[in-house]
Amino acid sequence: MATILDIAKEAGVSHGTVSNVLNGKGNVSSKKMELVLKAAEKLGYNLNNNAKLLRSGKSQTIIMILPSLGLEEYSIFYENALKEANFRDFQLRLYCTYDNPIKERQIIKEIIKERPSGIITVSALEDANEYYEQIPINKSDIIFINRKIVNAQEFITFDFNQAGIEIATFIDQHTTGKIALFTGEENFANEHDFTISILKSLENRDVTVYQSTLSHEYENAFKLVLESSFDCIIATNVSKAQLLVKAFHYGSKQNLPKIITLGPLKNTYSNEMLYYYQDFGYLGERVVKNIIQTIHLKDKSHSHIYPNYGFLMKPNRYNHFQTEIKILTIDSPATHALKKVITHFEKSTNCIVQLDIKAYNEVFQILEDDEMWKTYDIIRLDIAGYSWYGQKIYRPLQGLEVELDEFINALPYFLKDAYVNINDTAYAVPFDISIQMLFYRKDIFDNDIVKRKYFEKTKSELRTPTTFEKYNELITFFNESDFDQVKELAGASMISGNIETIAAEYLLRYYSLNGDILTTSDIELDREIAIGAMKLLYDNYQNSLVIDSNWWGEEVQAFIDGKSAMVIGFMNHLSVVSQSNIKDSIGIADVPGNAPLLGGGILGITKSTNKVAASIEFLTWLNSPEISEQINLLGGNTASYFLSNNSVVRTMYPWLAKAKKTIMNGKRETVFENGQCIDLKHTEEIIGKHIRKLLAEEQPQFEKCVENINEELLEKQELLTIQV
Repeated sequence: MATILDIAKEAGVSHGTVSNVLNGKGNVSSKKMELVLKAAEKLGYNLNNNAKLLRSGKSQTIIMILPSLGLEEYSIFYENALKEANFRDFQLRLYCTYDNPIKERQIIKEIIKERPSGIITVSALEDANEYYEQIPINKSDIIFINRKIVNAQEFITFDFNQAGIEIATFIDQHTTGKIALFTGEENFANEHDFTISILKSLENRDVTVYQSTLSHEYENAFKLVLESSFDCIIATNVSKAQLLVKAFHYGSKQNLPKIITLGPLKNTYSNEMLYYYQDFGYLGERVVKNIIQTIHLKDKSHSHIYPNYGFLMKPNRYNHFQTEIKILTIDSPATHALKKVITHFEKSTNCIVQLDIKAYNEVFQILEDDEMWKTYDIIRLDIAGYSWYGQKIYRPLQGLEVELDEFINALPYFLKDAYVNINDTAYAVPFDISIQMLFYRKDIFDNDIVKRKYFEKTKSELRTPTTFEKYNELITFFNESDFDQVKELAGASMISGNIETIAAEYLLRYYSLNGDILTTSDIELDREIAIGAMKLLYDNYQNSLVIDSNWWGEEVQAFIDGKSAMVIGFMNHLSVVSQSNIKDSIGIADVPGNAPLLGGGILGITKSTNKVAASIEFLTWLNSPEISEQINLLGGNTASYFLSNNSVVRTMYPWLAKAKKTIMNGKRETVFENGQCIDLKHTEEIIGKHIRKLLAEEQPQFEKCVENINEELLEKQELLTIQV
């Protein structure tokens, strides 16, 4: 293996320079840094975890001890824990015991020399002291998962008692006859708690318990199948359920009974079993994150009982209609996702759905024509037009259906204010919730040579911009640099073909400077703030990769294609990033100024429809956990999954976690303080029209542009604030 001396010789620099580069220390020029890194790569040298250990005296390794990756729940647990560890520059080292205590004791002896930062274990031992007495780390950094053994100080699990209650309730409501429970060893706390809960909740039913060790599960599955016949079988994990299916296939003439199994949350479907989900992916993320974030704390506790996710699919839940409903919507990622799953609603309800997909402005033209909008049962409306048109076209939703009321009532206030209520009355449900976010090439921002080049030019560290002045400075840096890492890379891209999108770009900068477009009674731009925002946007426009397009899709595509280092856009148009080749190189940040525009839209039931029941059923179906998951995995967005911690969706769209926090800073001024609504769409068109003209000027007249905007807003004030 190459040494530091070998690298120094190859690079033609001193031993100290190589040491500083590899350890991230010292004031080394970008030229020498590039020589060292190229030499290290040529010689096969890698700054690994052992080098970090020598520097810090503490390992950046977390040990994970699991029964087997053949158990789907622990495979998903490990996979998500590994992603979280890698994201935080930690190693996650895996050991499997196969529930063999002897094997586990051998592993404990092996990891003593590792000096890990933490240990996560699903233990087959009986006493936690076998860990504490041999491994010289803080007891609070050894975390026992699901199985609480004697003397365990830190214990994290799902609520297996509640799982037993909910599954038993479901069985009582949907099945009669004999029940079997196929479970693991009773000395494992999770299996024990679940079994006791099932037996207690079904004390008046005929329940037979079959226990099995991990190594004898298949033969015990055959034993269960051959000994008796059952109307329902409960399994404590997917592996047991799958073995039961095989045992029935090969060893029984009986029809397969209903099988209900605990399972890890994932995108799956089976005709053979019904899943009761626990989000092991989220659990893996959280455990690793907590270990790393509390690594230097003396007094800490990780113990926690996580709630279950529960059933996603419930049979016989839908009402049936021999009818057809007509929905007006726009061409968007959420609509594309909806088209793919709409057949499920039609099969479940016997209600045919006609999706009428129109361009953004066409929808508003239809809303202006009473004869046209009244032909629809449900209308998807952009948030920019909701307060202005909502009361005109939608019927209030409260009291129409209990499940819909419960869904709306559970939404947080900041979503209700923007996407549900008009003057405290619910007229719609969120659909395609969105907010502006900054996406950037993390691989470039984290590159040591790029960071050094930026420092040499600006005398400041390369970081994601928190102001638009810094954003523009970064654009200029990337545009003017021609070294290998950023050659032919624009700082940012921007679209110019649509006055609505230009207005959104402008208002983002206007709001970042603490501006408002609504005064006590007027729609008006603040002169000084407006000029400042115009200068920021003009500078941005002059230095960006300008794309002549009407919507954000092409701007995002340019970013995906590696043509720009940064892009600001509404997150519902950025779902394609997750399916791109650069998805693992993407960073997510708040927009500069942290005052993003709210975007997306809502769905409401029209006043004119005579198919209220079918329309309610559609909204209920759309916002059910089962369908919300599919909409989100296919690139759309619903309120249920925007708010959830579902690890399947979070893995695909990692920006959702940040969006949930950022959306509370979101802004879209649609109502005066007295409750009077404004026509925001036409207000933004006025602003965008003048800004687009300004951007085309070689010598921009900023003051004159503000005057022109405010003059037109004043002239049309009555049209923008008083509905006919």
